[in-house]
Order: sequence, then C-alpha cells, then structure tokens
Amino acid sequence: MIKQGDCLELMKELPAGSVDMIATDPPYCLGVSSNGLRSSFSDFNLMRPFFEQLFSEWQRVLKDGGHIYLCTDWRTYPFLYPLIIKYLTVRNLIVWDIVWFKLGNFYRASHELIIFATKGKSERNFGTTETDVWRIRCVNYTQARLHPAQKPVELMEKMIRNSSAEGQTVLDPFLGNGTTAVAALNLNRNFIGYEIDERYYEIAQKRIGDALALKQQELF
Repeated sequence: MIKQGDCLELMKELPAGSVDMIATDPPYCLGVSSNGLRSSFSDFNLMRPFFEQLFSEWQRVLKDGGHIYLCTDWRTYPFLYPLIIKYLTVRNLIVWDIVWFKLGNFYRASHELIIFATKGKSERNFGTTETDVWRIRCVNYTQARLHPAQKPVELMEKMIRNSSAEGQTVLDPFLGNGTTAVAALNLNRNFIGYEIDERYYEIAQKRIGDALALKQQELF
C-alpha cells in the first residue's frame, strides 16, 4: 500500500504496533539539499518539531523489538541523534560506502550514514559476521536518475533482509520514487509507503507496477 500525502498525518491511520520495520531516507536538511539548493543551520529550528513528531509516531506504530534504518549524512546526524534517542534505542551507525564519489569540500564524499535503531530490546536477525560498513554501489550519478537522492535497490534489500521475515510489513514514510517498496516486493514483504510529492508518487506507482509484473512473469 502506498499513499500520497504528509507522512505525519497518514501514519496516524496506522494502528499501534502494526509495523515490523522502518527503512527510509528523509531529507538531509543541512548543507546542500537533494535538490541542489544550499540550506543553513537555521533549518535546525525549522525541522525540530517535524522530526520530534516523526520519531514519536515511529515509536507508536513499530512493534516492540522492531528495527529502523534511517539514512542521513555527516551534517544532519548530529541533529537527528539527540532527537531519535528520546523515543528509540540507537544501536549503531552504519557507514554506506557508495563505491563512487561525489562533490566535497577538500575531500570528495564517498560515503553516507545510516542510523540503526530499535524499539526497546531486540534480537539480532542477521549473521555475526555483519559489519557496520556496507559496500554497495550507488545509483550512477552520471546517468539519469528518477530521484535526486535515489538509493539503490540492493541497499534497501539488505536492510529488509537483515531485519524482517517474509510476510512482515516494512514502512517507508519518505518513499520517493519507490525503491523501498520495490525492494520489499522483491523479498516478499508487505509494504506501506508515503510520498508527499505527486510527481514522485506517480513514478513510484509505475515502478511498483513494473516490479509486480516482472514477479508475476517469474512465477509462470
């Protein structure tokens, strides 16, 4: 299920404890935003109430012991950390090695960050050899992308595979062009996604439709 609209309003429709895991990529807020416009530290005060409400809703809708993966970067992490720990238990900070490089000040950026958190006590569902550095190639920045902050399906699949089982429900409140939904579908999970931008919502619908059609072909 995916819907267009404000995730804070739409999540209110979900019953408490109805989601098995959350994997999402919200706007990074600081530095240079995903649309290429420069933002400033005044965004802290503007965005604080939004993220306070967001993390409170995550705590409500997530099942006890459920896992969360929150994509971010080095600028936004210091802002998000003290907010999320009010509601959830941060377990680790994953470094995503994008196997590429972007623009950077003095040093070219070749990684992003992923906050890994749980709702209270939780069991580890993945192997003991898993490390906190994930080397997964990003969507090629030299080619056309469907979204300026598009994540690779492989990255979202790793999160989902590590933190859920078939038939369980994955939530992405910032669905973008539908990558998390496609990854969940590939791995036989149910998914709930919200996207406020109509254009990206329509792209997500098409991607999900294409993924469903491909999956049906594979069954025959």
